Amino acid sequence: MTIPAPVQTILALFTTSFVDVRFADVDGPTLARLAANVETAAESVAAAQAALDAARDAFQAQQDALLQHAQRALAYARVYAEGDVALSQQLETINLPRPTRRPRGEDTLVLAADVQPGPRPRGRPRKVPVAQTGAESLDLSPAASSPGG
Repeated sequence: MTIPAPVQTILALFTTSFVDVRFADVDGPTLARLAANVETAAESVAAAQAALDAARDAFQAQQDALLQHAQRALAYARVYAEGDVALSQQLETINLPRPTRRPRGEDTLVLAADVQPGPRPRGRPRKVPVAQTGAESLDLSPAASSPGG
């Protein structure tokens, strides 16, 4: 229902407690008639919205069909123009958009635009150098081992 709750409360009051009360241009039947007009207008809006949605869907389908054919035409034209450098260059300047696919219902899978982590590195992990201890840390160069040094 498109009538706000407070207005519905007023309508209910004028059909029960104020059924015999009439103010200047406000009474129960007038309010009921205006509420019925609102409901009729809401139904018209809903029907128009449904028609608009259907027209948009048909428009999108036609655009998608045209784009798909244009992409095929461009692919064929590129193959045909392989021997003609000027025509090939002209075709290379054409950048067609990718076709859009809109969800068509509640059961449609919606993919998030979140960035996914990159692929894991392949192969074995690098070896970590072992800390030098003991004999490996001694300096055995000739200068270090000379007795007069």
